[in-house]
Amino acid sequence: VFDLDGIYNSQNDRVWATSREEADGKGGFREKTKYPKKVMVWLGTCADGLRTPVKLENGTMDAEVYINEVLPIALECGDNDKMLGDD
Repeated sequence: VFDLDGIYNSQNDRVWATSREEADGKGGFREKTKYPKKVMVWLGTCADGLRTPVKLENGTMDAEVYINEVLPIALECGDNDKMLGDD
């Protein structure tokens, strides 16, 4: 999943200040979108090389999306009776 608004991880930054105003001046206050825009992309690989990327429009994967959009591309790989995937 890729966050289209950019990702801010507050655990990566520290601001040392004696007051909230000083912290805000040093960039200690950041606004965050409540529901950021995201896109999910599925990409498979096999001995034949990379498969065609599948952009999941609604940003989520369920059984119906997997069966209809991802599985046909995944089955293009040579050995159809073995498959490894992240759950």
